[in-house]
Amino acid sequence: MKHHHPLLLAALWSVFSSGALAEEATLEEIQVKASSDTPGLNLKKKNSTASRLGLSAQETPASVESLDAQTIRSRGDISIREAVTRTTGITDVSTLGNGQAFSSRGFTGTNSVAQAEDGVRLMTGAGTQTYPSDSWGYERIEVLRGPASVLFGDGSAGGIINSVRKQPSRETSVEALVGAGSYGAYRAALGGTGALGEIGAFRIDASVLGGDGYISRGDYESKKLMSSWLFTPTDSLRIGFTLDHAKDEPTANLGSPLRNGKISHSLRKDNYNVTDNIMAFEDTRARAKLEWDINDSWKLKNEAYWFKSEREWRNAESFTLNAVANSVSRGSFLAITHEQKQIGNRLEISNNTTLWGHQNRFAAGWEISRTDFRQASNAGNTASDVIPVGGNTGVFRSTTALLPNYDADFTQQAAFLENAWSATEQLKLVIGLRRDYMDTERKDYRGAPNSDKQFIADTWRLGAVYDLDKDTSLYAQTSRGTDPITTLLGLNLANSEFDLTRARQAEIGIKQVLQRIRGEWTLAAYHIAKDNIITRDPIIQSLSVQGGKQSSRGLEFATTLYPLEHWRLDFNAALLDARYDELREGGTAISRAGNTPVNVPEKVANAWVTYQATQWEAGVGARYVGKRYANNANDITLAGYTVYDASAAWHVNQKMTLRANLRNITDKFYAAIAYGNNQQIIGAPRQIELTAEFRY
Repeated sequence: MKHHHPLLLAALWSVFSSGALAEEATLEEIQVKASSDTPGLNLKKKNSTASRLGLSAQETPASVESLDAQTIRSRGDISIREAVTRTTGITDVSTLGNGQAFSSRGFTGTNSVAQAEDGVRLMTGAGTQTYPSDSWGYERIEVLRGPASVLFGDGSAGGIINSVRKQPSRETSVEALVGAGSYGAYRAALGGTGALGEIGAFRIDASVLGGDGYISRGDYESKKLMSSWLFTPTDSLRIGFTLDHAKDEPTANLGSPLRNGKISHSLRKDNYNVTDNIMAFEDTRARAKLEWDINDSWKLKNEAYWFKSEREWRNAESFTLNAVANSVSRGSFLAITHEQKQIGNRLEISNNTTLWGHQNRFAAGWEISRTDFRQASNAGNTASDVIPVGGNTGVFRSTTALLPNYDADFTQQAAFLENAWSATEQLKLVIGLRRDYMDTERKDYRGAPNSDKQFIADTWRLGAVYDLDKDTSLYAQTSRGTDPITTLLGLNLANSEFDLTRARQAEIGIKQVLQRIRGEWTLAAYHIAKDNIITRDPIIQSLSVQGGKQSSRGLEFATTLYPLEHWRLDFNAALLDARYDELREGGTAISRAGNTPVNVPEKVANAWVTYQATQWEAGVGARYVGKRYANNANDITLAGYTVYDASAAWHVNQKMTLRANLRNITDKFYAAIAYGNNQQIIGAPRQIELTAEFRY
């Protein structure tokens, strides 16, 4: 454990020395049954990501999935990225530049798959999202697949991932964790909640983690503090505050250079980045929330927030292997900084009453946010060098200084409404509407013209849910979303000439809770068409125009089953046909029609089998990701792969659990993500982590 975390270590030691190890190992009998509190797809529970109306997943005409903290911890998933990619059809496409990013239903990146915490999004700055990253402190992760713009605004045609934090409680409890693993990995975390005066409650969650990394000079470190307060002056009024701070210095892994177009075992652990590289993200968030139950039917909510994010990169990002000379040509020596501030407010009023004798739930509101963004870089740097394979990688080189590049201001306002009406005892009709007003301004410091652009986006969702019985529902929906052609925050003059892209989805599905054999399952079929992507003019081939189109269609299946006492089975699979229907590239406007977008697998599956007894549990899982492509020409392929993981835990007593997690059991060698045409990020090798968990 690193020496500069003494406060957290002292707190953890006080927990461990309080008698947990000496307590007699007596445990209550564990009964694994499919009830509302049993982990699974959580179809009967309310979902805050797919609707503002308090609908359960089964009542919602959309593909929505919830992953609880207990399941995340038992599988050994430390990061949000690891946990999310075990849900249906979601894969990780994170690289050094975009922070953390995902692929869903054929669409990739932070401009198509949105991310939020407790339903509030941080504006994407220069294609980058960096928070939240660590799964500690979150009660669950909710995933909505397909256009989510009607709830969360522009840039979510593929879906949204929402991390829902643990809430304060007046009932005192403490949980802690310490762990160590392969490649110098360490982890420690502490969380607690309790009463605050006569009307208040608090919650504090803190974590640190780090290690040496599985590539040379791959060290990483992350620190986080989350704090929440909740006050209930009356039975009808709740006032909450949160204040969080996080620092991340992830491994600056830019991938391995290809040998004859393929990844090489001999280069698996080599790192060709500079020795003085920098990759650091610092995020601070503050929020205040008021909830007022006006009466039995009407409720008012208001949430104000302030976010700040500072990011810094200094790396050599481009590697090309010369197998004959046994050397690596290195370039793209980039230094970049981000300073981003966002302030916003969302006001919402909701009603739950009857309409024509049937239940009707309604919500409407207005939100506004303003984001200030400054980017500095060493743009124009032409430095490059050649280094021997496995040799000294040297230090950062630049022919230009790090200077301000541009300032950007972005203002967004939105009016929204959603309604769910139970037309009959079996049929529920759901509608959502949203209009966004967006204004982006850019001031350039490098001689380029300034730009100013306004957008108006209208998005909607129409759906119906029909209950065949109390446990089985059929649904259908159609929806419209929008995505920017690139990050709206800081559009240059050329990009500001383009409008938003439009995504239209049609989806049908079935959701069922199984009573006799205990479990849940869902099946969905969908088609999404996205218009107005950037393409080349077929006549004036040097001109970029809007008019391209891409589409995806697919099937998604997910289930959680409890077939026998103590046994649990989780399985999901996604089959996808993603393609460009109209896309021309390059100076000769070569057609890419029929090709698959970059880093999009058309087959994805996850499985996990768990056996849980009174004093111990064990599980084994598999993650399959199909073939992908590194470019739109589809002439560079990333082979599909399957990675196997395992876990085992011993419940020493009611307050202590010892756990072991083994990742990539077979030490599978595979390309996880394409990083340009000449290099690919190799997946993590076999690793083991041992943890001790404490609960009070």
